[in-house]
Amino acid sequence: MKWLASLPIALIVAGCGVPPNQVVPMRDGTLKAITYVAASNHCEEKGLTARMMGKAPAEQGVLFRCE
Repeated sequence: MKWLASLPIALIVAGCGVPPNQVVPMRDGTLKAITYVAASNHCEEKGLTARMMGKAPAEQGVLFRCE
């Protein structure tokens, strides 16, 4: 019964593991972000401009390149 009490804590910790604006590299060299703003911010941090490539597979974010 004690393990049920620790379940909500484990779920909260697991949900905090990945920041929502994380940029993920794809196999073909493009990058994937959750939003267009996150993609633009990522490229601006590097002093580059974001070139949007379209929606990511299954519409889970956007594909882009920094140029």
